[in-house]
Amino acid sequence: MPPFEVIDAHVHLVTPRMLERTSRWATGVRSRALEAASQARQRRLRELPGQTLEEIAAWWERQLDGHGVAAAFFIAVGEANEELAEFCALNPNRFYGWGSLQDPLHPDAARTVAHFPEWGLRGLKLYPPTQRFWASDRAVFPVYEKAAELGIPVLFHFGVTVSPLCDLTYANPLHLSAALKQFPEVTFGIAHFGAGFLRETLLLAYHTENLFVDTSGTNNWREYTPGNPSLESIFADALRVFGPHRVVFGTDTAVGPYRGQILREQMEILGRLGLSEEDQAAVMGANARRLFRLEAPAAAGR
Repeated sequence: MPPFEVIDAHVHLVTPRMLERTSRWATGVRSRALEAASQARQRRLRELPGQTLEEIAAWWERQLDGHGVAAAFFIAVGEANEELAEFCALNPNRFYGWGSLQDPLHPDAARTVAHFPEWGLRGLKLYPPTQRFWASDRAVFPVYEKAAELGIPVLFHFGVTVSPLCDLTYANPLHLSAALKQFPEVTFGIAHFGAGFLRETLLLAYHTENLFVDTSGTNNWREYTPGNPSLESIFADALRVFGPHRVVFGTDTAVGPYRGQILREQMEILGRLGLSEEDQAAVMGANARRLFRLEAPAAAGR
């Protein structure tokens, strides 16, 4: 077991209802593309660990227990905030939620975010390559203003993605640059080290203090990056630029077994890079606890 508290800040909640919702969204998409998306959806349905929220919650509790993980932050597939809130309420000391928006440009998007506190959701996750919007489009600013008012972080998935209907035109993290400067009171995050846009993600840290990166996923985007850099070198660059207090651990676990190999690999890398135990603890859990304003570990009901 890890020698310090581990909080996984990036996992995915997948339920039958969520997958059904996503099937109703794809308007104006060619039939061949829809077929590929449908096949991926059916595969996920077959892999689900249970059918009811209670069964899925029990599965997640076993997975977290088996790997010494104190808590996890869930991202719902599709905009399923109320179902996600229902799930998190089944174990409120260990299950937390990233809320989402079906359309961040919609005039009512900020009103949806305003409901996050009553739903118990701790942050907002946005997905420019699949939602097809520019991260610094002024039409999204009301969403950021609401996040500032509520004091919640906003996480982005830029870069490559397994989503079969994504558009990489919107995937460059540099599109976030203006919003970072316009909203210094909002803590923004970039998942997966930028998922192929590491250089751009690092550049965004220049003259900004309100940006963090998360380490989640297999980070197999490296295979499509010139030189196929090692994960250790990715960590070294991120820690050099952001420091250990703006790097947040995650696995990107979804419907398969908990990605314990990612947990072990990343802890080993932090050790090889010579981080102090305090700094390792920050990356692996303490940063998430601070970011989401969680209670002290002794009261977390681990």
